[in-house]
Order: sequence, then structure tokens, then C-alpha cells
Amino acid sequence: MSDFREALESISESPCSEHPGFSAALACTRCGTFICAFCVSSRAGLCLRCLHAASEPATRRARLAASLVDGVAFLLPSLLLGVLRCLALPDEAAMTAPAIYVPVVFVLLVQASLIRGTGASLGKRLLGIRVVRRDGRPAEVWRIALLRNALPIALCGYCGWFGLVDALFVVGDDRRCLHDWLAGTRVVKAPRAPRSFAARLVTG
Repeated sequence: MSDFREALESISESPCSEHPGFSAALACTRCGTFICAFCVSSRAGLCLRCLHAASEPATRRARLAASLVDGVAFLLPSLLLGVLRCLALPDEAAMTAPAIYVPVVFVLLVQASLIRGTGASLGKRLLGIRVVRRDGRPAEVWRIALLRNALPIALCGYCGWFGLVDALFVVGDDRRCLHDWLAGTRVVKAPRAPRSFAARLVTG
């Protein structure tokens, strides 16, 4: 019993290997490196080195399903609001009214909050996958929002064939689309992520 108490005290008195300003809350479940409470909650109890080593590329089906979920979450609220406005105000151009963009802004804020905390949008969280940098470190929100999403959309508007080329890149061995190469990111399976019904349905 005393040995167990001493082990707990040694953990609490040690700094986190990734965040030296914070006290360790636990040891990495794989290598035993001391990590803080933030690492425990955001990395499933793994240190950064073990998290990178454990990263397995997400399946193509999971990536496609996550994109479909995110697309529906982005478009459906505004579409429903526009239809309701058309029914209530048939003489007005309801589908072009500024109010229909309110749900879009709300969805963007929710998605940004999810990505900031876990590196995964709503669709990716449901499918048990997430976006990381090429070296396995967490991807910043600006990197995902600007380089991985906004830039490809702009390029698609300028060159219609970019979307097809972007999607075809996923057939490679590392399963990285062209926008992943542009942003320096990759999509991996989340470590020990709870397998939701959607994840079991798509990935088996």
C-alpha cells in the first residue's frame, strides 16, 4: 500500500513531459511517460510520441462518410430554414434572405470548437477519426480551416477539375488527399475512440 502511495505522489510531483508548466496527472498508458490532465483527456492517455506511433491512417470509407455527415450538417439547417420561410412568406425571396445564413455560422462555430479540442469535426468524431499534422502533432484550427478547407474550395471555384484530382489522391498508400498535402496534414484513426454506431456501420 505504501509503495502505491509513493508512486502516486511521484506522479503528482512530476511535470508533464509535453507541458512542463503543469503537474502530471497520470503516466502514459503505453510507455509510462508522465502526462498532465489535458494530455489524458485529448490523447486517450497517450503521450505525444506514443500517439504518433499509434496513428493508423483512416479508411477511405470512413473519410467519405465523415465528409457526407459534415456536408449535411452544414447545408441542411439553412435549407430547412429557407423552406420554412418560403412557406410562411411565399411572396418574399426567402431563400436569399440573410437569415438563412445564421445556421451556417452556428455550424461553423460548433465545428471550429470541435476541431480545436480534438482535431475532428462532427463527422470525423462520429466515425472515430481525426486530423493531425504530418508528424503526428495536433493540427491547428487555422491550418485545418484555411489550408485544408478554404484553399481547396477556392481552387475548386477557379479550376473545376481540382476537386476530382483532390479526391483521387486518396487512393495512394498513405491515403492523403491533395488538400492534405497542401495543409501538411493526414487523417488517422483516433486512439481508443469510442466506436459509435456510425463507425461500426462504415468500418465494420
